[in-house]
Amino acid sequence: MTTKPIEFTATLSGLTISDAMRPGVVSCRPEEGLASVAATMAGHGIHAIVLEPLTSRNPRIVTDLELVRAMLKRPDGSCAGEIARDSALTLPSDASLDQAVAKLAELYVAHVLVTDPASGAPCGVISSFDLVAAISGPQPAAARMLRPELARLARSGRTLGEALAGDVMHQGVVTCAPDAPLWTVARSMAEHRVHCVAIAGVAEAGLHRRHFNWGLIDDMELVLATHRRSLDEPATTIVAASPPAVNESDTLENAAELMVRDDARHVVVVGPSGLPSGMISTLDVVGILAASA
Repeated sequence: MTTKPIEFTATLSGLTISDAMRPGVVSCRPEEGLASVAATMAGHGIHAIVLEPLTSRNPRIVTDLELVRAMLKRPDGSCAGEIARDSALTLPSDASLDQAVAKLAELYVAHVLVTDPASGAPCGVISSFDLVAAISGPQPAAARMLRPELARLARSGRTLGEALAGDVMHQGVVTCAPDAPLWTVARSMAEHRVHCVAIAGVAEAGLHRRHFNWGLIDDMELVLATHRRSLDEPATTIVAASPPAVNESDTLENAAELMVRDDARHVVVVGPSGLPSGMISTLDVVGILAASA
């Protein structure tokens, strides 16, 4: 039997950002080329990188989705400084997690640059996944350990246009029932160390057969639900019914283009049965772009 965690408002109120953040900041120079930035991001397994100098009053960051978008458009003609956001959202490490949830939800951003309260210098990053981990249990930092590895380049293809989604996807998809309360979706996400969960269901189709339908919930949607105080609601209240999806035989270029088109950090890979068989993330695409470059 799954035990419901302590009421999430009390759980978050008792924690500060320093309890859940990823300590340390990975940075790059503004003039650094995109392939180099991709290699750094993939090598550290992070979804965002901060531009130097770290002492800037208005620090800027580059996310993996922005990097994918830029490399699809101009793979050889841009640098980090040209694609970085004008300014990154910052919060001090002693701020409460309630404040972090509110900021991410209000601005709909997945990363906050954390600063030292005394010096104001960047000291870490907190993400939407870190907040989901904090919602789901008493040891949020543990959910960052043993993350799934990046997808691998297929032996037969070394570029996005050559590698097939089915060859490099993460096999399998974490699922929850449509009526599962959102706090259990958050717990499943943290336990499996993934940024999204598929919601599976069955629907009638005609007189003689049935077909499966499914949707997707990502960590940002759970942050929004936390901000609304609605984690007791069922998964169907926020599930995206038509998430970006490609077939196993489609190329990674198709997957990357869908990510850019829909501002999505994940693309579902669908098997021959019509059910999800795996997942590809923006960070997976970044890793492959780095390797192929």
